[in-house]
Amino acid sequence: MKRLLFVCYGNICRSPMAEALARRRLGAAVEVASAGIGATGGPASEEAVLVMRLVYGLDISRHVARPVGLFDFGRFDAVIAMDASIYRHLREVWEVPEAVLYGWDIEDPMGEDYEFYRRTAAEIERRLGQFLAAAGLEA
Repeated sequence: MKRLLFVCYGNICRSPMAEALARRRLGAAVEVASAGIGATGGPASEEAVLVMRLVYGLDISRHVARPVGLFDFGRFDAVIAMDASIYRHLREVWEVPEAVLYGWDIEDPMGEDYEFYRRTAAEIERRLGQFLAAAGLEA
């Protein structure tokens, strides 16, 4: 597995946090990207930027939301949907093959407080560890 794409709704909360955490864990060995099914090009949410900086020491302040239509799904070994509705959308609308499509159950923190974002990031980190171990990318 060499290329991962994380997808949420707006690409301003969950998927940029997942992208940053995966990049830190995997380094240059794996290409990591993120996108949103409803992304409009805005920056990462203030809370996501703050959690990534304070808790993980990662800077996502320059992130710009990207719509999924910018990506060729055939280039990715794994497309990870952050929740069931995103999974269904990717499968039904974008016809992402089930062989590369993975679904997580990460609740969208948009509109919630810092603590909710911190818990969301911790859940993303936990799921990422499980995923990478199962894929043989990390012990």
